[in-house]
Amino acid sequence: MDSNLQGLILKIVSEYCYVLFENEVFECKAIGSLRHQQIKLTVGDLAFFEILDGVNKKGSITGIQKRRNELKRPRIANIDQVVIVTSVSNPDFASYILNKYLAFVEILEIKPILAFTKTDLIPHDHEFLKEIQGYKKLGYDSFLINNKVETNDNWEAFKNILKNKISVFTGQTGAGKSTTLNHLIPGLSEKTQEISKALNRGRHTTTKNELFFVNNGYIGDTPGFSSFELDNVSQTELSQSYQFFKDNLGKCKFRDCLHIESSPQCFIKRSVELRDFPEFIYNDYLKMIEEIKKIESRKKF
Repeated sequence: MDSNLQGLILKIVSEYCYVLFENEVFECKAIGSLRHQQIKLTVGDLAFFEILDGVNKKGSITGIQKRRNELKRPRIANIDQVVIVTSVSNPDFASYILNKYLAFVEILEIKPILAFTKTDLIPHDHEFLKEIQGYKKLGYDSFLINNKVETNDNWEAFKNILKNKISVFTGQTGAGKSTTLNHLIPGLSEKTQEISKALNRGRHTTTKNELFFVNNGYIGDTPGFSSFELDNVSQTELSQSYQFFKDNLGKCKFRDCLHIESSPQCFIKRSVELRDFPEFIYNDYLKMIEEIKKIESRKKF
């Protein structure tokens, strides 16, 4: 048997991995040596495997390709982009939550995509739209989503950016993440149950995450992926998080500049004054710095 075949792990249930190879899904288990090496397979892994039973689609995983990146909670690897879903109303736009998600994703060096939902609930001249322009000015792909319409130019542009990518969705509770996913993957909850029944044949069907093929790309349905904490982020990491910060490294007077209010000759502070960097994002950044300081202070005791 050829053990150099390579497929994408779409789903893991107990010790079984479901590997996509040439438009077919194979139920595979890892060989003993992988388990002895304590290599934990995860959704999104590019797995080397051999086919044991072509008729019944059974296989054995012999190894994995080196991961480009990995999220820990939930565990998913080789992500191309994280779609941050944020509501503009009900609940109201929460810039701090969005900007914290944005910083976290960029620390992981994963591309963020911003999807703003419930746009039908605000007027066309709403003040919030100016803030969206701030994100666009910084180069972030930003989309206004109305889940009450079947399709429009915004929807088509949003779907297009998901093509040929592995995308994971996150967002605050009530932001419309589930509704948006169901718009992209009609009948998602029912489909999950059907696939579980078909593949697991009565076994325990709980899964923490799964990749679905949509529009020539893969979308991660990741229950529980709804919050980021700053517990393991340092002030230095945060000061180099946003792409604008990375692009301008070395332009502050001091190499270890944290871009806080007391920082002398800080390029980022000057950029805020010149309106080259949005003030509302900078103010949220300062709040994050204070949050990290409190966390670091607690860890000392």
